[in-house]
Amino acid sequence: MTRSGYARFAWAVLGYNLLVVVWGAFVRASGSGAGCGSHWPLCNGVVVPRPEEIATVIELTHRITSGLALLAVAGLLFGAVRLYPPGHRVRKAAVVTMALIVVEALLGAGLVLFELVAENASMVRAFSMVAHLVNTFLLVGSLTVTAWWASGGAAFRIRDQGTVTPLLLVGLGGLLAVGATGAIAALGDTLFPSRSLAEGFRADLNPTAHLLLRLRVLHPVVAVSVGAFWLLAARFAVRLRPTPDTKRFAGLLTALVVGQLALGAANLVLLAPVWIQLVHLLLADLVWIAAVLFAAAVLAEHPAEAPAPAGVARHESATPTWRA
Repeated sequence: MTRSGYARFAWAVLGYNLLVVVWGAFVRASGSGAGCGSHWPLCNGVVVPRPEEIATVIELTHRITSGLALLAVAGLLFGAVRLYPPGHRVRKAAVVTMALIVVEALLGAGLVLFELVAENASMVRAFSMVAHLVNTFLLVGSLTVTAWWASGGAAFRIRDQGTVTPLLLVGLGGLLAVGATGAIAALGDTLFPSRSLAEGFRADLNPTAHLLLRLRVLHPVVAVSVGAFWLLAARFAVRLRPTPDTKRFAGLLTALVVGQLALGAANLVLLAPVWIQLVHLLLADLVWIAAVLFAAAVLAEHPAEAPAPAGVARHESATPTWRA
């Protein structure tokens, strides 16, 4: 495999993992998390179960696709070791990605083994889902950086970059907070569906309602606040680093944030139908990817002269910077 082929493979692995994430959300939204019982890695105590229920089919499909994602990331690491010298930033990113997908698998296994699925409405499940969601975002971010660097993206430096570094770190942390509150809101919508918008608002404000319902109101507040922050931060950062990459990713990020806020409003008004929940999560991942790419471009150690097409490597200089 050549380096350009590796870059295309890295983008493909990222895209495949997004599909796995969305299907995992469908497992939760459809109440199929207990489709294999409390068994892991076996399904209902056997290697190849008889799928007598649709929940078993849904859960088993998720396990199979997740296993393939693990193998794909292992292939990503193997390719990085073969193609890049020790200490190269692509190698480092691939190692981090491998570690994160192992953690992802363990978190998913924990949800099953401790029966934090189906109709379980405990706060332990809520916090476990938040941990799962945050790790998923970190995994997607690491895959994005791996693919970006494999495509010739410049190394980035966090220190000595002035005010832009804390600005971007706050923005990225804010997106993690949006995802965390979104996981809680989605769980509340799944376990305690409302028959009308008015009924949902009453449940959110009822001091005797389940805590998942009372926490649900945090998500739109955090989402709108962080979305507005990124719209302003992107313009400010582009003025400081007016390169083709920063301008391109700023435009993409702005469009995705506006679209995500509009979809979030539709999700609220339509009482969170499953299909909108899945699209909402996919768009959240795309916002995260755009933010990671924007941050990498802004913090680049040397500006890009021209944007590289997705999956196509730039020609690296004779003395490339291998620092992360």
